[in-house]
Amino acid sequence: MPNPAVPRDDVAALRQLSRAIELQQHGRLDDAERVYAALLAVDDTDPTLLVNAGALSLARNDIATSVARLERAVAVAPENAIAQGNLGFALIRAGRDAEALVTLDRAVALKPGFAQAHNNRGIALVRLRRRDEAIAAFERALAVQPAFVDAAINLGEVHNRAGDTMRARDAFSRVPPGHPAFASARVGLAFADALDGALGPATSALESLVAEQPKLVAAWHTLGAVRNWAWRHDEAERAFRQALALDPTHADARFGLASALLARGRYAEGFDAFDASRANAAPRAGVLGTLPPWRGEALDGTLVVHGEHGLGDVVQFARFIAGARPRVRRIVVLLDGYWRPLAPLFATLGSVDAVISDANALPAEAPRARVSVLSLARLVDADIDSLPAPPYLSAPQDRRASWRDTVGRFAAPRVGLAWSVFARDDHGYVSRHKSIAPEALAPILDIEGVSFFSLQPGVAGDTARLGTHASRVVGSGASIGDFGDTAALIDALDLVISVDTAVAHVAGALAKPVWLLERFHGCWRWRAHAERSPWYPTLRLFRQDRFDDWRDAIARVARALQAWRDTRG
Repeated sequence: MPNPAVPRDDVAALRQLSRAIELQQHGRLDDAERVYAALLAVDDTDPTLLVNAGALSLARNDIATSVARLERAVAVAPENAIAQGNLGFALIRAGRDAEALVTLDRAVALKPGFAQAHNNRGIALVRLRRRDEAIAAFERALAVQPAFVDAAINLGEVHNRAGDTMRARDAFSRVPPGHPAFASARVGLAFADALDGALGPATSALESLVAEQPKLVAAWHTLGAVRNWAWRHDEAERAFRQALALDPTHADARFGLASALLARGRYAEGFDAFDASRANAAPRAGVLGTLPPWRGEALDGTLVVHGEHGLGDVVQFARFIAGARPRVRRIVVLLDGYWRPLAPLFATLGSVDAVISDANALPAEAPRARVSVLSLARLVDADIDSLPAPPYLSAPQDRRASWRDTVGRFAAPRVGLAWSVFARDDHGYVSRHKSIAPEALAPILDIEGVSFFSLQPGVAGDTARLGTHASRVVGSGASIGDFGDTAALIDALDLVISVDTAVAHVAGALAKPVWLLERFHGCWRWRAHAERSPWYPTLRLFRQDRFDDWRDAIARVARALQAWRDTRG
């Protein structure tokens, strides 16, 4: 409501509003803020004033004030599509993506030709991991405004993350060479080349780009990633550090730096950077998010260890839970949502008091603190030469007999196979790079005297995908309900051969022999040695010799399997 004690002068207010906009355009944001604040103190019912003031707050990175001003604008003028659209973007910046999407839906309903709102809908949908809908939103923005380069770049980035490099290139090509955003398109095109295995050309393109535009953070970060893929870890580290010098808040560059360090066994620095890359992530919703973080101090209460990142990551880092045991009175492991299938397996950990799958079931006693399982490596001072050795997990006792009966009907030796991966997030290119076409397994399945079992759960484990070799593999996938079953099946086998790192982590944690088919540009954790891993003494690596080409690695596995079979008599 207007302040009745101050007479309103519309002409003077318009002059002041024009002055605030002029200051904002000239980069004098603090001066502009003072003018806006004074105007709003007199009248906070003008939607134009509120929208402009909200935009200024965003430019000043004052997200809370921006949201408040734009919420007020929407309350005053609910049919104002611009106010709705700006509020939606401010909510994205605030990390309130679901609310942002609702608001942006209103904006495009009010104004179907609102290209910026369609683009921002796409951003919210990407963050909500609704990739196909995000693609449709970016395409709608471009249909409305074909020269909308931000939407073109966003569309290209989504296609890159999905591993669809052809469509990514098509999107990036919509940015004209003379446009200021063309450099961003060049970054995307170079990454598309890298995704297709052209690491040399991608590296050269990015090195040329950073030479031309040394302050382009995205180019430095992507250059670091491509150098990492090419095993040029020292140079990757330099690129990531340059990106962080330009933008210390760049979480992906911090994670890349961690990967470059960890790949060379520099665990102290690497795990520091690894933790720092996740420091500003949105807190978990619900009860868990209200608990204070644990920093390694003595705690006469309950420590809640929760899942984060991929399933294999959680299995790998579970070994460090025992190191936290002497410092706390109670340990409860929370594996909810995406990580729930791990709960039966983690119930076999000897160092925990309980494993639960519902945050609302957390014990109420105080004090309590929370820690990601991934942070434990740093907090217990993990070192490459003294990692806690497997086995630290075991197959659930109540499932062993059933799986041993199932497997025991077939002749030894018994070998489990996992040939495909489904990425946990919107990085579909990981699934593309880590999975093997079933027909490519023929050299392995042609080896006689071995009983093969599918370790792929659900539809992915349908042995019909193996074509003429389907009869060589026992289709056990339909009976795998969670990782408790996976562990019990692995426990009954003699050897595991897997491209799925989650399966490999479980086998390694059980101290079972496991051969990992590893992509050329694989993860930091497998890079310290050529064929062995300090994390799992029973694991043997068969790495691609060439990017995205499994033929040689599979041939080596086939030869090794035949020799292994022969040694067993």
